[in-house]
Amino acid sequence: MDIILNRAHATRVSADVLAVGVFSDQLEGGLLTELDQALDGAIQAAIAADEFRGRWLQTWSTLTLGKLPARRILLIGLGPSETFTGRELRMMAGQAGMSADQWKAKTLAIQLPSIDLTPEDAASSLTEGVLLGCWQFATYKSEPPKQWLEQVWLLGLAGEDAEAGLARGRVIAQAQNLTRELGARPSNHLYPAKLAEAAVEAGQQHGFDVEVFDETRLAEMGMGCLLGVGQGSAYPPRLVVMRYEGKPGGPTLALVGKGITFDSGGISLKSAPGMEDMKYDMLGAAAVLGALVAIADLALPINVVGLMAVAQNIPSGTSYKPGDVLKAFNGKTIEITNTDAEGRVALADAVSYAAHLGVNWIVETSTLTGAVMVALGHEATALVSQDDALAALVLQSAESAGERVWRLPTYPEFRKLYRSDIADIKNAPGRDAGTITGGMIIAEFAGTVPFAHLDIAGTAWTDRGPLNRVKNSPTGVMVRTFVELAGRLSQ
Repeated sequence: MDIILNRAHATRVSADVLAVGVFSDQLEGGLLTELDQALDGAIQAAIAADEFRGRWLQTWSTLTLGKLPARRILLIGLGPSETFTGRELRMMAGQAGMSADQWKAKTLAIQLPSIDLTPEDAASSLTEGVLLGCWQFATYKSEPPKQWLEQVWLLGLAGEDAEAGLARGRVIAQAQNLTRELGARPSNHLYPAKLAEAAVEAGQQHGFDVEVFDETRLAEMGMGCLLGVGQGSAYPPRLVVMRYEGKPGGPTLALVGKGITFDSGGISLKSAPGMEDMKYDMLGAAAVLGALVAIADLALPINVVGLMAVAQNIPSGTSYKPGDVLKAFNGKTIEITNTDAEGRVALADAVSYAAHLGVNWIVETSTLTGAVMVALGHEATALVSQDDALAALVLQSAESAGERVWRLPTYPEFRKLYRSDIADIKNAPGRDAGTITGGMIIAEFAGTVPFAHLDIAGTAWTDRGPLNRVKNSPTGVMVRTFVELAGRLSQ
């Protein structure tokens, strides 16, 4: 899909669809009045009939029947103007792209609303929105879905800064869609070795180094936790280490992701309904891979190490069991009280290895707990960190990237919940503060390195929305936040 800046006025652009955002407190005047006059009052008639009031993501469309060069007008409600940010602009563009493609339009023009954003940020948000909103998994059907939209024109933007924003938005959206594409693959097509192969291929294409530790290497290095989680599967686990050197001799950010390519719960078996969604339990690792791709393509001046702890959690005669004790790379031991709390166990080796590499910061993401959906639903990612400076940077980065993140408290009393009588810690302390203790357990393996945990179990795959065209499909969440964080730390 081509995305191009276009200087044409909205009333003179010959597109299959012209998308115009309308604030709920600006239902007349300016471009809206021009379009209404050209359409013989059809827009104001719709407003008077309460068919369109500019409510958030409310849509109204009509064929122009030759009264305008554009074949169809699409109005998208933006809600109150004072609450509009780059996040909403991205979603508006996603809605426009999705609608146009569903109408089998080949060309789409999007008018930039009057907002307080730099041309670079506006162009980036619009580009990201269109590419994310139009994305569909190719599927394994004999007739895969077709993308009709071929060209998108961004109206109201021009100049080098806008061109730079467009290029940046394309890089980030394509990386996020890579994360989504990997997440959508079924686990018989994406088992641990296959996910590792995808990382190697990405490294070759985008210019970063990739090292894969197989089960023999993991045993030699004493990574008993990742090995334990994966020992029940016919597909052995992998630790994937990706290295991007953007500033030789400079500071290093470690991004760590959980890559459980299928999570049955193991011996502590999950219930059958919805278990097919557990192919998504690798989206933390996929987000790290997507972020590395974007960071490398943008040539950010920072060193980044990405680690993916990859395994399948399957019950068998060789599976790890409740009551087992596993030893991590850093020597700490974990008593297993629930094999379905496997993410923190697998991540123990990846995080402790990141600390061993001497990095300056560790930020980890995982589809870790069902408890996070009780707390935050599907609207926000939970942040657990005992480092205020790093937590503040993560929150700022997420806000700038348009991904909602909410920090949870880490009171010292919570540590009592995961004490073990026979090991250093236990992996499943129970329901109380479940999301918090999950993150704090992983933090135990970061040593003295500033650490932040992001639980994306409620945001990694969601229902349909302006940036998620297909019901119950992966979102690629945290790719944009990680890229923004890397950029901030590079300054």
